[in-house]
Amino acid sequence: MYKLLTKKLTLWIAFLSLLLLAGCAGKQEETTVAQTEATTETAKKEVSLDGKWKIYNLRESLESILIYTNPVNQLDGLLIMLIGAEKTTIASEITINGNTAEYHGAYDMNISFEAYYDSQFDSKEISKEEGLKRYQSYVEILFKKFPDAVGGLSEDKQTLDGTIKNGKVDTQAKTITFTAPIFFAGDIRATTSILSNNPVTYSYSIDNDILTLTLSGNDEIYNLPETIVLQFQKVQE
Repeated sequence: MYKLLTKKLTLWIAFLSLLLLAGCAGKQEETTVAQTEATTETAKKEVSLDGKWKIYNLRESLESILIYTNPVNQLDGLLIMLIGAEKTTIASEITINGNTAEYHGAYDMNISFEAYYDSQFDSKEISKEEGLKRYQSYVEILFKKFPDAVGGLSEDKQTLDGTIKNGKVDTQAKTITFTAPIFFAGDIRATTSILSNNPVTYSYSIDNDILTLTLSGNDEIYNLPETIVLQFQKVQE
């Protein structure tokens, strides 16, 4: 008799334990589903285009421009320009307010020049001192030619710090247009029309806090298709 009661009690305890576990599992599943839905809902919320965006993948952005460049030493020259531009970049950012945009770029002239000199002057017939003077003059003249350009070389000519103002944002077409191309160190410009002074229009998209700018077109010299992709990350203020 006692054995029978013990057996029944054991069965009841086992049954109640299963019910308890099932209940906990159900609650845990509900909690997990709720958390997943909340996370998905948060991810779906588009980050505002307004605000400051800082360069996100500098190396990849530079690569997408330099792949279409033909320096004197070809591959070696490309690597020198890439590494030099990475090291020398001080700032690369876009600020958007409504339907207007500004691009701000800054870089160290000395580091930039080293990469420029090593990649562009194969014969080394020009001394570095003379080359630096020419480079500083070239960069200053080039930047001043940019429409809506503000800033330029510092007094000691050690830094180029400039802003391209009056960019236009079209939220319907999802484009941002600047009167001059987005620029980086060493005369690296995000444009397929390096010889043109026409405005440059970038298509944009936002994925979470990443702003992607894309420019597609044909090279002016060889008429070959080019696609440049730049990415910027939203700066939390």
